[in-house]
Amino acid sequence: MDKKISYYRESGSYHAPSLFISVVFLIFLSLLLAYLYNAITIVMPIIYINVLLVFGLGIVLGYSILVLCKLSKVGNYKIRIGLALLIGILTLYFQWSAYLGYLINEGLPSLKSYIRTLGWIFYDSIEKEVIVELYHYGAYEVFNTQVTDYALLFIWFLEAAIIIAIPILAVFRYVPLPISDTYNKFYDQYTIEKDFRSLGSGELTAYRIHTGPAVALQELEGGKANRHSKIKIYYLPQESKQYLKAENISVQRRNESKTEVDVIIKYLELSTPHAKELLETFRHRKDGFQLL
Repeated sequence: MDKKISYYRESGSYHAPSLFISVVFLIFLSLLLAYLYNAITIVMPIIYINVLLVFGLGIVLGYSILVLCKLSKVGNYKIRIGLALLIGILTLYFQWSAYLGYLINEGLPSLKSYIRTLGWIFYDSIEKEVIVELYHYGAYEVFNTQVTDYALLFIWFLEAAIIIAIPILAVFRYVPLPISDTYNKFYDQYTIEKDFRSLGSGELTAYRIHTGPAVALQELEGGKANRHSKIKIYYLPQESKQYLKAENISVQRRNESKTEVDVIIKYLELSTPHAKELLETFRHRKDGFQLL
């Protein structure tokens, strides 16, 4: 294996205008979600269901981060983490603003009132006094016991941890797609329609494909219906580097919904002539853009 093989790596770059638009959208989304979350928890009398709503809010935030990072072509891991942290903290703050407005006004504040009082933390305000009162006297019961002091503080921290942590965990599951920094464009994805046999060692298979992709794949036997591998080509003709991904797929008998996908080769670098030869040799289909 004296011939060096390479794989796609994110460049760390990002498209500033798209990123700015995403940040602005995230702020507005955070404002709206926090307000709706507060409105639902107010009308929902069952405290245990409200716990599920916290997780639901975090999940919506997490998926929003993944979609916007894809649409904004954010190829920088630290920026993705920063965006997740930003939306978590902002949503927590906006949610508290809506909740305190509800307590002060003895009813759900209007959107106008909600937005107008968002800066309460930066000046002496009645909202801060309400938080102190809440801490000492509580606002709800659990198991017929009024929750106050350290127990209430623990619940507040737990709620904050859920809202902030889930978007960050979503970023850990982010699957980057090859991006052309020169053209600020995702590579087109093509799936070879032939089912190949399940592949073994990723490194050894990658080396064999790298030395002669079309010949290597032609030599592979066909796979079974429930156990096979799929080859995907990421191709942008104006670029000098193209990429290949190989996945082993296992489908449980009598239950096709239980399908396991194991990535064996992730974005192996190919030359443009080699990638073009693969697309000319094998029947393939062009896949749609993957938001998640």
